[in-house]
Amino acid sequence: MAAQVIRSNQTKPIMEGEEFTKIYAHTGKLIFSIGSLLPGQKAELDSGHEGSDEICYVIKGHIMMHLPNLDEYHELQAGDAILIPPGEPHYSINVGTDRAETAWACAPKL
Repeated sequence: MAAQVIRSNQTKPIMEGEEFTKIYAHTGKLIFSIGSLLPGQKAELDSGHEGSDEICYVIKGHIMMHLPNLDEYHELQAGDAILIPPGEPHYSINVGTDRAETAWACAPKL
């Protein structure tokens, strides 16, 4: 497979609750996206990815990550990341005063 450059205007835009997400890659081996939340906005509950770890890296802003089944809240700021266990439901809320940007990566179960 050759390297592939993916430009921002080539992404697949979707809304996940109030979160605007651009999907850069969704192959059989990797999902990678960038999400954006305005202050006070909440993402849709993601049911988790069975058999796959997922990571969220905060590029910009201040978010609260809620894992309701574990009754856990994690406060994250720019430069922080959270590794979400396989199949664990989660959602994020922008608790800051500026737009938050997050990078998401997941390796789907093979």
